[in-house]
Amino acid sequence: MRNILIDTDPGQDIDDLLAIIFALRRPEICVKAVTTVTYPSDRRARLVKRLLRYLNRTDIPVAAGMQYPLRVVGEREQAQLRDDRHSMNHASFAEPADERDAPGDDDAVDLIIRTVQANPGIMLACIAPLTNIACALCREPGIAKNISSIALMGGDVAQNRTEHNIAFDCIAADLVLQSGIPIYMGTWDVTRKFVLLKDDCALFAASDQPVCRALAEAIAVWNPVHSWKPGPVMYDLFPMIWAFNRTLYTMKEMPVRVEITGENSRGMTIPIGNQKNIFVSTDIDVPAVREMYLSTVLGGR
Repeated sequence: MRNILIDTDPGQDIDDLLAIIFALRRPEICVKAVTTVTYPSDRRARLVKRLLRYLNRTDIPVAAGMQYPLRVVGEREQAQLRDDRHSMNHASFAEPADERDAPGDDDAVDLIIRTVQANPGIMLACIAPLTNIACALCREPGIAKNISSIALMGGDVAQNRTEHNIAFDCIAADLVLQSGIPIYMGTWDVTRKFVLLKDDCALFAASDQPVCRALAEAIAVWNPVHSWKPGPVMYDLFPMIWAFNRTLYTMKEMPVRVEITGENSRGMTIPIGNQKNIFVSTDIDVPAVREMYLSTVLGGR
């Protein structure tokens, strides 16, 4: 069984919660902790705690973490980041509010450090900007030797574009990629190929499981805000599958650096440098991933 810690930012997109429930239902994975990042990280933690409560997994610790990236953020940008219309567009999953879902006083960075120290060989499953992870590595550099690998959703080396999880905090991302820890990148161009289409979402709504019906309601709220998408794009599933099955994504080893200074290229992942520890996705077996996902989460369909 593979021990993992999940670092996530649910609220802007629906695939975080859809990926986390998959991880929680795989017998090959043991989720040791979940941390949330970017404003409002406390409300994001509520979404995770609600999901864990649905699944009777309140034994898993959850902590809210860093609100802003590791770069100078002016007052105007802070106001934009605090605009809930952009940051939490399907928070209905956490409604009605329940005090059982309130995050405690634990700090996500400290929880990452403690969890890694207590579980040598743990894998970090990162499906959000890497601010929490970079802060943990800076606060306690010795934890790097206890981390077997970091599997993350982020970046794109095939196209001349930025990707949110890397670009939002490019300084943190570059710190993590230069940490020496083996890195497995599920890139935007590959992970976006698996989408939950209308018929897939209907299976959630028709499920006899309350958690699946609740997720169907969250998808229905999310969908109009992201109407340009054909359905939930399952970017964040990559680290969860990679934790136990390395046959469904094709990877290529290559050096990667994050551009942190360019006026027009800041946040891009560039295949340059001399790192030998970074592996980048180049393809995905979509039919196999779809079958594994739906059978795991819905069961008995």
